[in-house]
Amino acid sequence: MTATGTAVARPPRSSAPREFFAAVNTIMVKELRSRMRGRRAFIVLTVYLGLLALITYGVYIVVAPNVRGFGGGFGGFGGQANASALIGQSIFTLLSIFQLILVAFIAPAFTAGQISLEREKQTLDLLISTPMRPAAIVVGKLAAALAFVVLMIVAAVPITAIVLMYGGASVDDIVRQQIVLLGTALLLGSIGLFFSALLKRTQAATVLTYITMLGLTLGTTMLFIFWTVVANTSDDGFGFGPPKRAPEQLMYLNPGIAMLDVVANTEPGGFGGISSMLRELRGDGGVIGGNVECIGNECRAVDRFGNVLDGGGPATGYWWPRITITFVVLSAILTFAATRLVVPAGMRWAFRRPRAARAAGPDETAVDASEPAIAELPLEEDR
Repeated sequence: MTATGTAVARPPRSSAPREFFAAVNTIMVKELRSRMRGRRAFIVLTVYLGLLALITYGVYIVVAPNVRGFGGGFGGFGGQANASALIGQSIFTLLSIFQLILVAFIAPAFTAGQISLEREKQTLDLLISTPMRPAAIVVGKLAAALAFVVLMIVAAVPITAIVLMYGGASVDDIVRQQIVLLGTALLLGSIGLFFSALLKRTQAATVLTYITMLGLTLGTTMLFIFWTVVANTSDDGFGFGPPKRAPEQLMYLNPGIAMLDVVANTEPGGFGGISSMLRELRGDGGVIGGNVECIGNECRAVDRFGNVLDGGGPATGYWWPRITITFVVLSAILTFAATRLVVPAGMRWAFRRPRAARAAGPDETAVDASEPAIAELPLEEDR
């Protein structure tokens, strides 16, 4: 029999971004289905929200009796409005710090085993052999792992919004809090995914991830303090001249400083213990050794002689944008590194996968329509 050749139609080619996001969506759907099945995810979310509600109620029970009947008020403006603002400020501070601690411990736990578990189950090679690009696989697993963390952060917004009823914090403060929490979850999740792609065992990846997390929080603080002490100590053991401090870029890796910067914005007039500490980190002095005088809603720092102290600029709004941007940049670098580690060793620097040869289109002369596509087989008697 003879087959008559016909022009092969060119298959529709989708764009690279569409293929990438389709692969990411595939990985996310697969991971989320396996994660959200069962009761464990909903029980964890319920317990998390219950703890936040319990903390909110506990702060109210402790703070309300102390500020009830607060007549003179702080710094010269008082009354019931100021007492209510102090309750709202206390609730916002405790909720912000507690959520940051939970995110710091939960986010690495969801990502530290994403790639290493695939290696342990010996399914990573099968996943890499699919048409999906390694970058889509890594990003999809990171997004699926952080989706539950983001759900926990967003689900706590109604509880945090209780402070709007008391005062002391505004909607802008809540937005800043959410940005810092999301940036922290993104960075710690990227760190866990990087170690998961680097190491073969989930236990080792988890341990290194939490050690890195402690280094970013406690380690940078201790290093900053030690560096500052050494910089202000001369050879004879006494420091002379203007005070020195460690480079502030060390604090760009500390999520705790970013959250304290957000919380400090709720202090009356921008003066208080947290604002003073942030000014000290910047080398602006602050209000240590002085007092705060407030007339109406305007507050200023004065020394014991009544002279106005120069705070060196606003105490808040300085740290959290820089720290959040640093987190996003580091997350992108770590995700890219994890992508290269997932690729087989011989292809880690081949950024483009070779495409298969496509069939010729109808407007191309590679296939002659006048000639048969399959050669005519000779008959048995012609051989």
